[in-house]
Amino acid sequence: MVSQENNLKSASAYLAWFAAALFYYYQYILRVSPGVMVTELRAEFHMTAEQFSSLGALYLYAYSLLQIPLGILIDRIGVRRTVLGSVALCTLGTLMLAWSESLLGAQLSRICIGAGSAGAFMSALKIAADWLPEGKRGLLMGTTLTLGTIGALTAGKPLVWFIDSIGWRSTVVGTAMVGVLVLILVLVLLRLPTKRQREAPKVKWADIGKSVWQIVRNRRVMIYAVLAIGVYTPLSVLADLWGTAFLMQKFQLTRADAAQTSMMMYFGLAIGSLLLPWLCEKWNMLDQAIKLCGFGIFIVFGFILFGPNVGIGGLTALLILLGIFCGAEMMCFTGAVRYTTPETSGMTLGVVNTLNMLGGAILQQAIGFLLDVRWSGQSDAAGVRIYQTHEFVVALSLLLVVVASCCLISLTSHFQPLTPATEDEAKHKAT
Repeated sequence: MVSQENNLKSASAYLAWFAAALFYYYQYILRVSPGVMVTELRAEFHMTAEQFSSLGALYLYAYSLLQIPLGILIDRIGVRRTVLGSVALCTLGTLMLAWSESLLGAQLSRICIGAGSAGAFMSALKIAADWLPEGKRGLLMGTTLTLGTIGALTAGKPLVWFIDSIGWRSTVVGTAMVGVLVLILVLVLLRLPTKRQREAPKVKWADIGKSVWQIVRNRRVMIYAVLAIGVYTPLSVLADLWGTAFLMQKFQLTRADAAQTSMMMYFGLAIGSLLLPWLCEKWNMLDQAIKLCGFGIFIVFGFILFGPNVGIGGLTALLILLGIFCGAEMMCFTGAVRYTTPETSGMTLGVVNTLNMLGGAILQQAIGFLLDVRWSGQSDAAGVRIYQTHEFVVALSLLLVVVASCCLISLTSHFQPLTPATEDEAKHKAT
């Protein structure tokens, strides 16, 4: 009888994880969709490059700034209510975009979607950490991230096909209806014991501020945060926003091919996020691997930017390789946790992820600004600005400068080898 009850609880936990992971998959489609709809959105709202960049940046601003508050909220009200509210907010934001008649309305919709998406990954990890067997947690956390990359790939050619067939507004309404379906599945499947949720300690905001300040003052944690920005922003800028437009312009691809090819970075990310941490733990070379990945990103992205045009097969291989190197982001989180305490590890991850996403948002807008500064004055029949290949190259070079700076920081920063002794010493200093 007891065994049967435990089996039921285990099945309930797996179904709950699946519901949260499904939401993470869905929010990734919403996250990268503006990059696929770049032509329609810019024409509909008469946007410059900087204004279009705001759609991606506002999403990331809302997403990043809510990481720490949502971590507290999940502990206070539980995963189920947090996820239900988050899915509803994403769906509402998606409908706002479909019905928007102005740029302001589109921007507000992206804020709603970013705020709703902020708790998706965190909720799935919370379920895995609290309710699933210890031996399965790492696998399910990696699987959650992989589902997100599949969501990004779904936003490639399939989304373009729907846009070309029924128009962008009807396509966006369709993605909102998918959100309603996800909401129903979460309502049915995400059911967990509430006992743990009631045990959450009371929040003392003064203590939270003190903990955040302590983390920010930790030099080694901040180095890993900066390195995370360097290995994450190529994904944020290319796959999420400017990749489709840039590949169409430089490599003369159709929109469907450009959208699908740029999303292959996420396929590489799925490989890198699972493979690189495993190899680093096996060979005890976390910091060396981060450095190698940073230089790998610099070389591959530099070749894509300044090298000769290659065929779609070669370009796909380069972007998959670039995505694999971007998987070093996970190792930066692992490195940051080495220099903190168990009591503040969750807060540390929240701070590093917040800075990581803010870096991506700032760079997205900065590249849009540079595109407008370098604009040669050409427009299409609808008055939408046309950006040439050399203008994209100049603007995206800013990203290359950021990656190069992070590579230099990794060379000038001396990390200790990961051993039990140095790890314990680092955590002692963090207190």
